[in-house]
Amino acid sequence: MFKKVNFTCERLINEMEDSLRTMEQNSKEQMLPLFEQMMDSYEQLEMTALTIEGYRQKGNIKARLTRVKRELQDAKTAVEFKQFEKAEEMLEHHLIPALKRFQEGLFPK
Repeated sequence: MFKKVNFTCERLINEMEDSLRTMEQNSKEQMLPLFEQMMDSYEQLEMTALTIEGYRQKGNIKARLTRVKRELQDAKTAVEFKQFEKAEEMLEHHLIPALKRFQEGLFPK
């Protein structure tokens, strides 16, 4: 199960990094569909991650993912209002690092 969560998380991180590259290339009109795709991937990650056993771990996972979801929704809203710099900042400085920390928490080195 952890491998499936890791794979889904990695896919979402890759989508976010691709979105950053798209923003840097000034392809702003493509951003909303990318954010909608990221929301779908987030939903899949949440469903998969919450199947992990252990009440304490499940609570920690839910809390971390809830914060990610809130920020992802805020970034999507920023794109809808054409505040691309804000969305880019949220992806680069908040969402991607948060998902990487989440992933590292599942698989400590």
